[in-house]
Amino acid sequence: MPFFGASDGTRLFYAEAGRADGRTFVFAHAWAFNSGMWHYQIPELLAAGMRCVVFDRRGHGRSDVPGRGYGLDRLADDLADLLDHLGLREVVLVGHSLGAAEAVRYLSRHGDGRVAGVVLSAPTTPFLLRTDDNPDGPVEAADFAALQEVMRRDIGVFVEGTSHADYFGPAYEVSAGLGDWTRRQFFDTPLQVLLSTNEVVITADQREELQKVRMPALVIQGDADRSAPIDLTGRRTHALLPDARLVVFQGAGHGLYMSDPGRYNAELLRFADTLPAEGDARGEQVQPVS
Repeated sequence: MPFFGASDGTRLFYAEAGRADGRTFVFAHAWAFNSGMWHYQIPELLAAGMRCVVFDRRGHGRSDVPGRGYGLDRLADDLADLLDHLGLREVVLVGHSLGAAEAVRYLSRHGDGRVAGVVLSAPTTPFLLRTDDNPDGPVEAADFAALQEVMRRDIGVFVEGTSHADYFGPAYEVSAGLGDWTRRQFFDTPLQVLLSTNEVVITADQREELQKVRMPALVIQGDADRSAPIDLTGRRTHALLPDARLVVFQGAGHGLYMSDPGRYNAELLRFADTLPAEGDARGEQVQPVS
């Protein structure tokens, strides 16, 4: 299995597939999940001639679980280390939920020299915590503290608070097995990591950062997203981005990448087609995602 070393020494898992001369998609997964969440994107993108790169955030999946480094700056630096390790350029950077926040922070810390376009999928941006200058933030400080206490006591109680219909959306049905596999990832992520990264999700204020993202952007989200209500996340994110398109899936929840993968993948490919043509770099076939 392929791993790369982050600049602080943490070993992180990644996988890639597709033609090296195809447009490269780099995927940053959601809070509490791992790179396996993108299983339903990889086959269609490969069939369209794309190259796909996925990785496990530190503390998740097959990556190391260090006792530090879960702030948004460090997570963005891990993404930068991956792009540097593979020498990638002109990528389409796709971030879902917390992954969207990582993508924005990557651009603000490392610039857009390696990225042609960014997809913010069901984003937690621009700012979830309710404060004096963010009075419409969906999460009050007391509710955040209570949520963390629930996770400390019994992560199962937290997970059971969101049904399959809530996560995938009332307009879609998925099998019980697929829903259970999605939930299982919460239990497989160390509690320390869940708590630390959940704090990032709630407290990251990226209102100013979004206004400085000058590249083409796609915001894609369901209008039945309970985890990140679209009026307080996706629509606001779209309004702050200088060059962005908003695509809304009616009746879809936070898990729209899996509840409606055909449409989701088509929107990714449509967005990639709007970007400037890539350079002349060519290469050999790389190994499939494992």
